[in-house]
Amino acid sequence: MSKIIMILLFFTSFNTFGQNVKNQLLQFDGLYKTECEFEDDEEGTQSYLRFYSNGKVLSVSTDCEGPDSDLKDWFYLEAGKGGIGNYQIKRHKMKFSTISETGTVNYRGRINKYGFIKLRSKSLVNGYKGHEKYKFIKIMDLK
Repeated sequence: MSKIIMILLFFTSFNTFGQNVKNQLLQFDGLYKTECEFEDDEEGTQSYLRFYSNGKVLSVSTDCEGPDSDLKDWFYLEAGKGGIGNYQIKRHKMKFSTISETGTVNYRGRINKYGFIKLRSKSLVNGYKGHEKYKFIKIMDLK
């Protein structure tokens, strides 16, 4: 009987440890953002992601004006300001799709231990394929 309990404790702690590693890769008290991209000397755009500990992700694209903290009211699930999806992490790899009023965007990539996420994206709205690097920024008082 004690061997069974020891085995169960081992697998329970192993599974919990694996989950903690996944949660340590992502940070939930801020946003992940790309560098500003400019096309044809027009206004620049950048993308933001917010991950939630419950497995949800929110994506928003905006122009490059203003401080990041001005966007904090956009980054809650009920705001309706971007695409919402569910992310999956397996080791350092992640994938998710976000759905907004305009359609679906699929993402696939890797998380590294330095706070960066490298993602490939494909829009099912217009066929655009991208390769973005997101850097974490902490935002105080994020809802």
